[in-house]
Amino acid sequence: MSRSVVPAGSVPEGVPYHLVLMGERRRIGRGILAIVLLHAGLLGFGAAFAQLGGQIDLLLGRDSVVTGGTEFTPVTMATTFASTALLIPWSMLIQRWLYGVKGSSLHSVLQVFRPAVLGRAVLFLAPVWAVYMTVLAVLEPSPAGSWTVADLLFMFAVTIVVVPLQTAGEEYGYRGLIFRVAASWGRGPRSALVLGVVVSAVLFATIHLSTDVWLNVQFLAVGVAFALITWRTGGLETAVVLHAANNVFGLLLALVLHADLGASTDRSSGVGSIVFVIPVVLLAIITSVVWYRTRHDGPPLTPARAPDHRPLG
Repeated sequence: MSRSVVPAGSVPEGVPYHLVLMGERRRIGRGILAIVLLHAGLLGFGAAFAQLGGQIDLLLGRDSVVTGGTEFTPVTMATTFASTALLIPWSMLIQRWLYGVKGSSLHSVLQVFRPAVLGRAVLFLAPVWAVYMTVLAVLEPSPAGSWTVADLLFMFAVTIVVVPLQTAGEEYGYRGLIFRVAASWGRGPRSALVLGVVVSAVLFATIHLSTDVWLNVQFLAVGVAFALITWRTGGLETAVVLHAANNVFGLLLALVLHADLGASTDRSSGVGSIVFVIPVVLLAIITSVVWYRTRHDGPPLTPARAPDHRPLG
């Protein structure tokens, strides 16, 4: 006589990405704790790295905004983005600790970051987003700043190396952990999807601390679109590419145009305009294309495990 042994920390078989944490019980309290811990990490890492960056700027004789000055320095930029990148391992740790599911499952339904999916997104979607960012820079120009050549080169390096990790950190936290946690509260596949999309999108918009209507519409659209894309593609790769393209191209254009990065991060009421409907429409088109391409097979599912037949004794 034999039995199939389910390994500890394993991913359930035959479920889409967002239902990996769903069980017989909804475990709402545990889910809230997971969300609180994620944001505690976001704030804690941010505060610690801000202090570190501020001390480095003081040693360099820079008047950083972190220490009450007026300069948005390269060090401030690097430490700010690096702190958010830590959400990648932090999200994995929270999922493993509270739900007993491998952190690597946050990559995709295959538990790996799939190169083919990543490559297609870079090849077809990144150029589209680059064109949009260029149009936005023309329609919504940022005020000019004053930068030294050394600062521009350092910020260029940070933009290429650190910013993609920062955007990935947000994706692992919101389209990964929170999407799954909120979906696990549903009583069926449809309610799970709605809960996952809505909760993750609202929290994603909230952390950007904007009081501008147009910016909040854009943040909500990003949250909804990226969650749906993650569901339909079975992983975070496409959302990571789109998010990275937005931040990287935006910063590169700002550096080329010598824009005031401090002013460009202003999210107060009145800074946005109807121009920000453009990314909302673009995201709707991209999400529709992804949905259409997966219309026959549906979203990818987690694979079945090979049976482990071992004697009982």
